Amino acid sequence: MIKESIKPNMSQSEKWAKIISFVFDGSFISIPIFIIICMVLVEDKMAALNWAMLCLLFGMIIPFIYVFFLYRKNKILDIHMPDRNNRMKPMIFTLISYITGFTVFYLLKAPFFLKTIFVLSIISTSILTIITHYWKISLHASWITFIVITFNVLLGPWMLLLMPLIPIIGWARVRAKRHTTPQVVLGAGISSIICFLGYHFSGFITLFRW
Repeated sequence: MIKESIKPNMSQSEKWAKIISFVFDGSFISIPIFIIICMVLVEDKMAALNWAMLCLLFGMIIPFIYVFFLYRKNKILDIHMPDRNNRMKPMIFTLISYITGFTVFYLLKAPFFLKTIFVLSIISTSILTIITHYWKISLHASWITFIVITFNVLLGPWMLLLMPLIPIIGWARVRAKRHTTPQVVLGAGISSIICFLGYHFSGFITLFRW
């Protein structure tokens, strides 16, 4: 898939932009992310893997299967959906998957942090879907920002070392001509606001001291 998107006449920076975009696509980066989060949250490692599998099922696998189905049926021409209009149905389907996942987590009494992640994902995806109807906002920038902030909340300030990933991936999306700078900045900005407020009101961080 990545070889098909890299053309021989591309500059070195364009090739790197394509590679970075591919590696940090939400469908792939979700796998280690959810495993790490669950391993940190849950002492029983087998139980942690079970929670990670549920996170991946509703947060990545089900949405990806739907996108792949659309691709095989020629409903979309590119699995990465560069055309904004092709993103609406998959994003709505993803939102439904997130809501279903949260319901399952609630019934199974999942760790509060996992339920919080899914609530924030539901809020974020709802807003991004509405914006995408009118404007092609960067989902890559939104997702990596969500990850960086979540890791900082979960593992502490040393996770600030991940901060450079946000501008790097933002640069890659612009350099690959998939987004404009404002689309990348707004994607990261929306995730930042939702994460900081969401983790604050969930009690994981303190933003305001009255």
